Formats: sequence, structure tokens, C-alpha cells
Amino acid sequence: MALITAVLVVAIAAIIATSMMRRQNFDTRRTANIIHRDQAIAYALGAEQWAAIELAKDTQQNNFDHLNEIWAYDLPPLPIEGGFVNLKLEDLQGRFNLNSVLDPIQAERLARLCQVINVDPAFIPALQDWIDSDTEVRESGAEDDSYTMQNPPYRAANGYLADSSELLLVRGVSVQDYNALAFYISALPGASGINVNTASPLLIQSLTREVTVPNVERLIAIRAERPYQNLDDFVGDEAFAGKEIQEEHLSVASQYFLLTADVLLGDAPLTLQSVLYRTATGNVTVVNRRFGPSRERVLAQGGGN
Repeated sequence: MALITAVLVVAIAAIIATSMMRRQNFDTRRTANIIHRDQAIAYALGAEQWAAIELAKDTQQNNFDHLNEIWAYDLPPLPIEGGFVNLKLEDLQGRFNLNSVLDPIQAERLARLCQVINVDPAFIPALQDWIDSDTEVRESGAEDDSYTMQNPPYRAANGYLADSSELLLVRGVSVQDYNALAFYISALPGASGINVNTASPLLIQSLTREVTVPNVERLIAIRAERPYQNLDDFVGDEAFAGKEIQEEHLSVASQYFLLTADVLLGDAPLTLQSVLYRTATGNVTVVNRRFGPSRERVLAQGGGN
């Protein structure tokens, strides 16, 4: 009996010791993750400050923006103690601003963009109804009646989209549609112009009717060597001869930029995305800031509405 009791005591002590060590390891790991996350946030906010400084300095060099400027360079991963930081600064005006779709010219451009990437543009009237301030339903559009029947029910915003992912709430937009559009769209305050120096080839192709792919490729090659300093040089190109391209909502300068900072520190990866607004005088402010997956990733699971 004494031997059995001794064995039981040793076994219980071993179990307690193992449990204590496991708990201690868990607490140590959790504390390290908290410390690493706080450090990662500090590094990410430092990257945000770097982006603001670079954008401010850029205004002192010229009054147009293009992909040969320092802010647009692809930077290698920056090593930090225990990890690295990846930085990427993009021109959001090189994308189509969904909040400008109430303009008929922009609505046509969005329809052409959808067609070249094989997305059905039938959702555009519903998007216009989502943004406009009234409750009147356009032909093929959608207002509250279409959304209050959803599960869970919701209402049309009747205002500007706060984020491009909000497009998933618009009737007729599926997850697949959003994934196809994500890298070509933005949701900026007001009706900001498309920067022809930074827009993607497919977006350039959508600016007017019947622009051929070879002509778009030539325009891209021209701007790579000599960025457009004014719109007259761009719209006057032979690629648009007879195409009646409109200068509305086009630009050679940008005000809105997207910073993506990926920080890996220990076992705590962190992503910061900040929308930065730059004035003509070089003042840079943060429009919004979010930690988590990039805004291009679909936030909803399952099908669209």
C-alpha cells in the first residue's frame, strides 16, 4: 500500500508539474505574441509615416504623377529585428472610382471595363441606386425593397461607398464578380478622376469605345518613357482618333493613395492598409486605416446576392 501510495503521489506530482509547465509555456507564448503585435503595429505606423513623407516630397518635383516616381517603386522586404516589413504604395486613382458611376460617361466606362474582364455589367443601375440619395428605382435598379428581403435584411446606403468591398452588398454582384473587379476599382470620396499615367491597360481600354489592344499597348509604352504632363497630349493621341474620348473624370495627377504594409515579427503577421489623401501643397492625411487582410480579399463567404 505504501508503494502504491508513493507511485500515485509521484504520478499526481508529475501531472501537476506538466500542467504548470504547459500553462507557463502558453502564457510565455501569448505574452510574446502580444509584444510582437504591438511592435508590428509600431513598425506599420512608421511605414505610414514614410509613405506620407515620400508623397509630400513628390509634390515638390512636379504636378503630375506616374509609375516612374520613387513612391511607385517595388521595394524589397525591409529587414527588422526578428522579421521584415513589406511596403507597397499604390495610386488609387489608377483604378475606377465606383462613387463616380452616377455620371453617364463613367457608367459607360465601368460597363466596358466589366465586359473586358468578363463580368456582367447588369448590376450598374443597382449600384447607381445604391449611391444616389433618392429612393426611386431605376430600370433594372434596386432600392430598399430588394434588400429588406435578404437574410439578414438591410437597406440601400443612398450615399457613397465607404470601401470597394461594399459592392458585395449591391444586388447582382457575386463574390466571383467582385474578385474579378477588385484590382481595378476603388471607392473614393466624390468623383475623382482616373490618372491616365497609372491606370492599368484594361482601364485605359475602357475609357472609350473601340480602342484596340495594340493601341493601348503603345500608349502604355509611351507613358513609360514620357509620362503625360497634361490631358491634351493623352486624348490627342492617334489611338483615340474618331473615338470622341471625353476628358471628364480623367487626370494626370492623383490625390488618393493606398499603402499596404505587411509586417512579420515572430509568429505575429500583421497587415496595415491606409488610404492617404494628399493636397496640392503636399499635406498628407489618413482617410482611413485598417488592420487585417487586404481590402482586395473577399470579406464575405459563400455566394453573392
